[in-house]
Amino acid sequence: MDTKYGRIAAELRAAITSGQYSPGDTLPAIPELMERYHVARDTVRDAIRALSLEGLVTPLRGVGTVVRDTSPVALAYQPAAPARTWSEQHGASATDRVMSSGLEPADAEIAERLSLAPGTQVVHRIRHQSVGSGVVQIHDQWIPGTIAEAIRTTGGGDVANAASELSSDLFTLLARAGHAPRETTETISTRIADPDERDIMALPPEVPVLVTVRVTRDAAGNPVETSTFVGAGDRLSQSFTVQLDY
Repeated sequence: MDTKYGRIAAELRAAITSGQYSPGDTLPAIPELMERYHVARDTVRDAIRALSLEGLVTPLRGVGTVVRDTSPVALAYQPAAPARTWSEQHGASATDRVMSSGLEPADAEIAERLSLAPGTQVVHRIRHQSVGSGVVQIHDQWIPGTIAEAIRTTGGGDVANAASELSSDLFTLLARAGHAPRETTETISTRIADPDERDIMALPPEVPVLVTVRVTRDAAGNPVETSTFVGAGDRLSQSFTVQLDY
């Protein structure tokens, strides 16, 4: 559409795609854009909204209009391959930060996932996982308190302490503690992000999130962990390789 705001959006879009503005950069402030293009405030806002609807930028209160990293992040799972950490999957630009970890009583949903009585103590760990600029996925994980203690007593580290250095990835620690993972069930859905998720991942309101709920069980069929992964819907993709027997 050949409108004033459309022409401004096109110029800013070109500057973003050419690398003039990199992921994490802020666009010029609205008053500066008003002066540059000799237009009213609402015209600039319409241009920014058009870019936001495309997922290219996110207006953040107190910060400005931030350019998003829209590079794709592919998650691939296959039964014959060992579990890989986030950094192993995505390379040097990937970070996986434990934001918090501690014991808490399981609410009804988590208790049901883990086949526990509501109120049973579980470890709740929250991680922010990034590739390039910005958080691309929020990982909430719950582990039965008894299993967390078994990991600690077998030398794996204190999973209830965010500052504790774990000796290996969680699935390996579960195996060493006598609860080797044997099966996972994952349920995938999409929804609109809530305000906290939008803030953490710098998502425009129009970008949905990809939600994966995982329950992992040992050889006896007992749940040993459950996770909720919430990721940017315009960046994340998942693929599964499934063995078929005929």
